[in-house]
Amino acid sequence: MEWEQPYSPRLASTPTANKGGGLRRRNAIQTPTDYTSRTYAEPNPNSSSKKIKKSFQELDMFPKIEQDLTVHSESNACTAVLSYLLLFIILLAEICNHCSVNRTVVQHMTVDKSLNKKMRVDLNITFPALHCNDLHIDIMDVAGDAHNDIHDTMEKTRLHLDGGGLSVDEIQVSVNKAHMKEVDKLAAIDKSMVPGYCGPCYGAQDDENHCCGHCQDVLDAYQKKHWDSNGVKDLAEQCVREGKTKPKRLDFGEGCRIAGFMEFGRVNGNFHIAIGEGIERNGQHIHTFLPEEVSKFNVSHVIHTLRFGPAYEELNPKPINSMEKTSLDGVTKIVTKDNGVSGMFQYFIKIVPTTYKGKKIVQQIEPNFDMTKEPLLETNRYFVTETYTPMMEVDEEDWQLGQEFETDDEVRYAASKVGGKTGLGLDKHEHHLKQRAILSGVFFIYQVYPFAIEISKKEVPLTHLLIRIMATIGGLFTIAGWLEAAVCSRKKRKQKRGLFK
Repeated sequence: MEWEQPYSPRLASTPTANKGGGLRRRNAIQTPTDYTSRTYAEPNPNSSSKKIKKSFQELDMFPKIEQDLTVHSESNACTAVLSYLLLFIILLAEICNHCSVNRTVVQHMTVDKSLNKKMRVDLNITFPALHCNDLHIDIMDVAGDAHNDIHDTMEKTRLHLDGGGLSVDEIQVSVNKAHMKEVDKLAAIDKSMVPGYCGPCYGAQDDENHCCGHCQDVLDAYQKKHWDSNGVKDLAEQCVREGKTKPKRLDFGEGCRIAGFMEFGRVNGNFHIAIGEGIERNGQHIHTFLPEEVSKFNVSHVIHTLRFGPAYEELNPKPINSMEKTSLDGVTKIVTKDNGVSGMFQYFIKIVPTTYKGKKIVQQIEPNFDMTKEPLLETNRYFVTETYTPMMEVDEEDWQLGQEFETDDEVRYAASKVGGKTGLGLDKHEHHLKQRAILSGVFFIYQVYPFAIEISKKEVPLTHLLIRIMATIGGLFTIAGWLEAAVCSRKKRKQKRGLFK
């Protein structure tokens, strides 16, 4: 029978003394008796990684509970269903709000810094009862700049009285007739002149031998040098001799349409189409016309287009807002004997410089815009009020024979105003008209506001929506968890009270 003793470091370290008999030890290890030499175990590399992994796991913010330890109840299910339903409603509202905010048009008011720029005006207007020869567009502003008879950028179209345009043959016949009449008139004047007559050009001659025999020669010489010919027209002997200094008589039987554009400074002023020809005299703008023809100047008109800037809204069928529609497009004014025969139309226009800024709104207004440039569109919006002053008005101070009128002291009859005393006159005119001292025409008086409106679309990035959604989800489930914990705690307290009763 052998007895096995478990291994012990202490026994293993003692030497074997019994060689001949006695108890034997198994697995005895002979250790050296030199205690000066010691051996150490090598460190295990897996132990340090396990410590790091354990420390990292302690950072877990979402510890899990074993499935067997969870408790499901009907109240928890109801809370979850309500939470999901409320979450769906809130998320849908957030998405709709994000989309609506990105469609919002924002307007900011700033100081207008574009006073040195030119402003373009597009005008298309028809006068169905006025000849093109009698229509002149004049511009003047508060800075003292004036331009008479703008014709370089404005085109006139002759019309029949029914509104139809004249054919090329009809216009050619009319021009030839007027030209022949002018030629015969000048030929008659030349016959009365001294042979070899050489008229002066009033400083506009090209050389010493240059002669200006007629008024038109003088005007052409001034226009060639880009000089103002209005002053010389009133003084040149050729123009006086040909009767060009006298007011021109009106032409009848046709209508006229004026269409084109004008450019002028961004300061307050007006442009108008009035009776007679506008000239500058002694620093003042005046119109020359024959007084007896004022009542024949029919200012009935139709405004097809009036814009103070590019027509961006034409490219976009849906205007950005109600202010985008110009207020005078399509306005029609007809003058008859019942409303004064003729008169003065005044349109008081308030111009607001407007800038469209931002990629979204610029692409919506002008899809062909070059986006390599700054997304910016400049134009002008305007608001208008109007007034009409008829040329003829009822004279309330004209008293006829036999008509009573009151004074401060007594009641008298009209007969006493004309020398009679009986007051028994039988003629009585109830609608006596008198003519006002006004200039018949159409006046556009504009005022440029010193501030500008900057219009843009509010842009909210998608990241804002995602952040709001995540915050909504986290907040909703956190509050739901608090409510559920409160309900469960209350149930447990009731259960404990029931056990101790």
